[in-house]
Amino acid sequence: MISSIHPKKFAGGIHPENEGKELSANEPLRVPPLLEKYTLPIHQNIGAPPKLIVKKGDEVRKGQCIAEADGFISVPLHAPTSGKIGDAVEIPGANGVAVPAIEILSDGADEWGACLEPYPDWKNTDREKLKKRIQEAGIVGMGGAAFPTHAKLSPPPEKIIDTLIVNAAECEPYLTADDRLLRDSAEKVLTGAAIAAKILKISRILVGIENNKPEAIEALSAVSEKFSAEIVPLHVRYPQGGEKQLIYALTGRKVVAGGLPMDVGCVVQNVGTLAAICEAVTEGHPLIERLVTVTGSPLVRPGNFVLRLGTPVGKALEFAGGVKGPVGKLILGGPMMGFAQSSLEVAVSKNTSGILLLAPEEVRQFEAGPCLSCGRCVDACPMRLLVSTLSKVCENERYDLAEENYVMSCLECGICTYVCPAGRPNVQHFRLAKAEINARRRKK
Repeated sequence: MISSIHPKKFAGGIHPENEGKELSANEPLRVPPLLEKYTLPIHQNIGAPPKLIVKKGDEVRKGQCIAEADGFISVPLHAPTSGKIGDAVEIPGANGVAVPAIEILSDGADEWGACLEPYPDWKNTDREKLKKRIQEAGIVGMGGAAFPTHAKLSPPPEKIIDTLIVNAAECEPYLTADDRLLRDSAEKVLTGAAIAAKILKISRILVGIENNKPEAIEALSAVSEKFSAEIVPLHVRYPQGGEKQLIYALTGRKVVAGGLPMDVGCVVQNVGTLAAICEAVTEGHPLIERLVTVTGSPLVRPGNFVLRLGTPVGKALEFAGGVKGPVGKLILGGPMMGFAQSSLEVAVSKNTSGILLLAPEEVRQFEAGPCLSCGRCVDACPMRLLVSTLSKVCENERYDLAEENYVMSCLECGICTYVCPAGRPNVQHFRLAKAEINARRRKK
C-alpha cells in the first residue's frame, strides 16, 4: 500500500542531468551461459576474510561451502558452480589492489550439492535459527557496503529498533538492477523484509523508492498489504540511497556524525540483500550470484544480468554484446561512487551492483586546479561538510586537520567533485585521507 508519509528533503544533494537508466531499465532480465572458469575473490565482506577449506583438485558442487566464516563479523564463501578447485591466484580488486582468489573449474553439470536446510515455515521458526541461516548463506549488504547481514540484524539490547527500511532508492545514475529485481520479484524482496523484521522483533516496514521507477512501485503495491509494508515514493535526488539520507527522508530522524541507523531505531537493508535472505531461508540457497547492471553507451546491448560470483568483468561485457565504439572509462559500480578499472580480470563480487562503460566524450578529466571558493560543494554536500576546506588540508596531507573537520563522515558520494567548476578531485582526496587516518588508528 502507498504510505501517507510525506517524505522530508535532506540537506544538499543533486539531480544529475543524465541518469542513463533508460539504457538498461526496460530490458528483460538475462541469465548468461555457464562459464568454464570462475575466479572467486576470497574476501568479499567487511570484517575478517573467510578461511579456505578446499585445495587444488578437490571436487565441489554448486553452493558448497569452500571457505568458512572466521568470527562473528565474517561470512562463508560458496562455489558458484560444480567442478574442481583450480589454482589459488591473485587478481585485480575493485580498488586496484591485487586480492587473493580461488579458481573454480566448471564441469558443465552445474549440479547443486547438499544445500542448507530450507525453512518454508519461517514464520514459526526461531529467530536465532533464521539469523544463523543468513550467516551460513554468506549474505552481506549488496548495495555496496558488504557488511555481514546477520551482524546488522543483531543490534545490542540497549538499541531499541522499531523500523525496518527497505532501500529501493537506487539513486545512482545508470544502475537499474534493483528496479529490475523489484519489477520481477517484489514478493521475494518483501518476504526477505518480513524475515528480517521477525528477527528484529518489529512490524513496521517502510520501502523508500524514488518515483522514477513506476513499474517497480506498482509491483510492490500489488503485494505490500500481504506483508503490511508501506511504500513511500520519493522525489528523485542523489544520494537518497545513503542510509542517513533515506532515514531522514522517511522518518525525519537524524543520525549524528559517527552514529549508526540503530541509534535512531532503524535498520536499513538493500532490496538485493532481502531477496538473498528470502532464497537462503525459504529455499536453502547460499549467495552465489547476484543481479548486476552491465551498461553504457559503448555497449551493444546493455541490460541486467544474473551473474555468478567470480565472473570476470570482460565476460560480463561480452554477455552485453561487446563494445560498438570507443571506450573512455570502465567503472565498477555507478559513475558517482564507482571505481575506475584498468583490467578486465576484476571479478564480480557480492557487492558488485554495476559494470559501466563510458564513451570518451562522457568522461571528465579532473584538472586539480586551485579552489575558487565558490561554495558549490558545501551547498551540495549531503553531510554538510566544509568540503573546500577539507580538500585543501587533504591536498597538503594535513590528515590531522582533515579528521578534525569530520572527513570520516564523508559518504564518498562524489557530489563535491561533480559540481566543482575547478575540476578538483575532492572525493579522491577524501578517500586517501580516510585510508591514512584508518591506517594510523590501526597502528595506534
